[in-house]
Amino acid sequence: MTKEKYYHFCELCVKGLFPVSMVLCSAMLIVAIAHVVMRYVFNDALTWSEEFLRFSMVWFTLVSAAVLHHKKGHVGIVIFRDMFPDRLRNFCLRVIPFLAVIATASVTVNGVLLLFRTYRQLTPALGISVAIPYAAIPTGFFFMTLFGIGHILEISLGETLPERERVS
Repeated sequence: MTKEKYYHFCELCVKGLFPVSMVLCSAMLIVAIAHVVMRYVFNDALTWSEEFLRFSMVWFTLVSAAVLHHKKGHVGIVIFRDMFPDRLRNFCLRVIPFLAVIATASVTVNGVLLLFRTYRQLTPALGISVAIPYAAIPTGFFFMTLFGIGHILEISLGETLPERERVS
């Protein structure tokens, strides 16, 4: 697979993940409003809404984090990086993406193992397998790993080394 195809594949993944993130956010909003209305207007709370909101929040967070990782939008402390001498700074810029991919791949693998250990358990209110909400972990981190590999390709080919930040 060429780098252009890989980048295109990552873009397609983001185009799929972003709407999923928006649907999850919309569903959380609708269920939260329904929960409040049922509790305070009809004095009869929904028994499943809090669990649904909790699980939806986890899925939303991890899917959105993957999209953000693709866009390199995560918070970074550049002030220390920019204080390093050029050789150390360039070394860090090249090594940190590798460490990030190792970390995200490790969480992906451990998340899959967690699914195998817990798929028989049921949630109390929704009555679904615990593996469904837990699947957000390996799913989100899988995409972060995928996008991290793309970042490594960019850096290895010298395409995206950031310049020093200027403080005014």
